[in-house]
Amino acid sequence: GGALTAPTVSVLPGMGVEVIVLAFAVVVIGGLGSMPGAALGALIVGLVRSAAVHWLPQVELFSIYLVMALVLVFRPRGLFVAAEDRKI
Repeated sequence: GGALTAPTVSVLPGMGVEVIVLAFAVVVIGGLGSMPGAALGALIVGLVRSAAVHWLPQVELFSIYLVMALVLVFRPRGLFVAAEDRKI
């Protein structure tokens, strides 16, 4: 992916940091190991980010962390998490 992108953008040492942060947010929101959760998390991150850019550009980066924090408060293991057996 980097070899295909390099001719179209300027290559910098830290250019993957933003992608890593977004991928981390998607995994946290969706739930670790859940493909439907990752899809829903990516959709949520994309919609929230584009809405923030449109209405409040100064808090665009913070908006992803806010959504992640809200999900973690109400669903600490993510939105789609596999059920586990209880250990007694």
